[in-house]
Amino acid sequence: MTTGTQLRRFALAGGTSLTALLLAAAPAHAQDTATEAAAQTADEVAPGGEIIVTAQRRAERLQDVPIAISALGSEDLARKGVSDVEDLVGNIPGLSISGTGGINSSNVIAIRGVAGLPNPIGSGQATAIYLDGVYLPRPDAAFFALDDVERIEVLRGPQGTLYGRNATAGAINIITRTPDDVLRGGVDLSYGNYDELRIRGSLSGPLGGGFSVGVSGSYERRDGFSVNTLLNRRIDNKEAGTIRGKLHYESPGSDFDATLSGDWSAIDGVTVTRNPYNFPTGTTVIPIGAPYRVQGDQLTADQIGDRTRSDGVSLTMNVAASDNVQLTSITSYRTLKVRTAFDTDGSAVAALMSENRGRNKSFNQELRAVLDFDRFRATLGGNYFSEDAFNELGARNPALPFTANPRTISDLKAWALFGQMEFDLTEQLTLVGGLRYNSESRDFSIDYRPIGSTTFIQGKIKDEKLIPSVGVNFKATDDILVYAKASQGYQAPGFAGLPGAASTTANTFDAETLWAYEAGVKSQFLDRRVTLNVAGFYYDYKDLQVRQVIGVGVIGIQNAANATVKGFEANLSVTPIEGLTLSGQVTYSDAKYKDFCETLSAAVPQAGDPLCVTAPGALPQANRSGNRLNQAPKWSGGLSLDYRTQVADAGELSANVGYSWESNNFFSAGNESMLSTGGWSRLDARLSFTIGEDGPEIYIYGKNLTNELFVTYAQRALPNLAPVIYNDPRTYGIGVRYKF
Repeated sequence: MTTGTQLRRFALAGGTSLTALLLAAAPAHAQDTATEAAAQTADEVAPGGEIIVTAQRRAERLQDVPIAISALGSEDLARKGVSDVEDLVGNIPGLSISGTGGINSSNVIAIRGVAGLPNPIGSGQATAIYLDGVYLPRPDAAFFALDDVERIEVLRGPQGTLYGRNATAGAINIITRTPDDVLRGGVDLSYGNYDELRIRGSLSGPLGGGFSVGVSGSYERRDGFSVNTLLNRRIDNKEAGTIRGKLHYESPGSDFDATLSGDWSAIDGVTVTRNPYNFPTGTTVIPIGAPYRVQGDQLTADQIGDRTRSDGVSLTMNVAASDNVQLTSITSYRTLKVRTAFDTDGSAVAALMSENRGRNKSFNQELRAVLDFDRFRATLGGNYFSEDAFNELGARNPALPFTANPRTISDLKAWALFGQMEFDLTEQLTLVGGLRYNSESRDFSIDYRPIGSTTFIQGKIKDEKLIPSVGVNFKATDDILVYAKASQGYQAPGFAGLPGAASTTANTFDAETLWAYEAGVKSQFLDRRVTLNVAGFYYDYKDLQVRQVIGVGVIGIQNAANATVKGFEANLSVTPIEGLTLSGQVTYSDAKYKDFCETLSAAVPQAGDPLCVTAPGALPQANRSGNRLNQAPKWSGGLSLDYRTQVADAGELSANVGYSWESNNFFSAGNESMLSTGGWSRLDARLSFTIGEDGPEIYIYGKNLTNELFVTYAQRALPNLAPVIYNDPRTYGIGVRYKF
């Protein structure tokens, strides 16, 4: 049975059963709409419509959190058309996501120009992603459908004194809805161009005896955007499915609760790479105006493609040890499997077909205590994390069995103690201090023997680090908060998994560190109809971990000397009349190498930069000082209009229009214009009408309505080969959503 057939059967069986349950439950539930309205949980929205977040491990109004943070609730996500993590770009200040797909078998998430490495094994992630408090070790595990999500929180800046895993750039918290003693549910069906079908549904409610249960699922499929002109067929079709379940228990006295969660997701698709440039002249050989027509070779979508399987189980327990102490335990086990076969050169020549296979198994145990006294608050915790992973790269030839070239294994053991304390000097002034002790040990091996080589490399990397933070908060009024903080970011050392079969030693690299200084103001005026948040930041970035392609199948990682990131961000939201909200956000980031000499190779050109002074006989190096960091656009932002109005007794009309943009974004330290996005802008919109007070919502939507074309990722693989990936074209459709 093919994967596609399994997904379709899952959708038909699960979706039909879920829809039947929803329809059966709806009439009984409709009898008590007052109870439903009152059951809106405090975890999602505060009185007045403001989102409550738990970024600091306790429930707080978003405006009272003294850090740069954005949050989108479930209704915000629906109105803005955010269906997965990638759709957050343009809605979150300073967030950039590269569609690296098959080229590196790992997406890269950057915040404020801190990107980390597109490395499937041997290194950590600059941006930590959490699903209901559970750390996802690779970004690819987070690109599932966001069904039944209560909210998403995005924190900018180093995170380590409040979270189990350390992060240099920031953190993304995905919080799904926890079932309770109220019957809830919903279904969302949509159909769009490229024959796109989406089905999402959820149902939760009480079982009795303090137990409640919830289940949600989604299915999506669409035809490809690109056409293989040699075969005259679409080649980048997509099919995906997700299912999630929760069993929740809450004691009668509400001093103990536990949630057992499980999830599974599958994504099948094709990352289409193009090679539109003829190096070294830079002339175009594939017309930029027709990027979705590809002269791919005769391998079909059944032989090339991306396959991601992610699943996990977790147990979260909370107990109130006293009125002032809350204890939390999170135990989780997750697996991730990735297979990517792609046409590197994007031409009709049956050459440079590659396949990457990987698997990741991780276990995580976190214990946390939250203390809340009159003038003193603290979060103290410990975390243990283990990761067993392997990765295989090889040539893709359907006539021959797959042979790993090489097979790389990594075994990571990490543990940490962390804490953050706050003390109110006065009713308005608060001092904040945090500290993290981080210890990591990684054993690894790189085996080229499957291809007949004798190269077998083993190694071990260990490191430990104390990571501090300090801050001060001043609450001028109930609606004006001024804060300043300094925190250290840290990324552990690691190894590059592709040193080449001729290598006798591993390519290991040192830890990178970052001191982040930030000051900001959060304010609201005119009865909270106007919200204005402004923050300025300066990062002193040292020993950056920089990836470079040296040759065919040879990738190195070296530590750049220094870089700085300085800039500001601003968010403005205005509600001039009831039902109308105008909002905008902008980020300016001057992220540049301060001192970096990059070793030149066949795939790393001088690119117009001056040469560094090197020792006699040493390889030449290009001086990248002053060049911009990867995935660090100078300007990015977005504008949004949200309008809702009641149409007599017929129902509610709702409209949301969003415009987002980003200035040029480079993907190489040499800042080559051909390896950049060139800048982009995007217009999205959604118009809906909800029938009656509790009826279904009918909507139409469109993304990239102006059909803008831009590069989402590019890299130079060889002197005359630079595969690129383009964005999705204009998409639109119609749907119906019902919830209770």
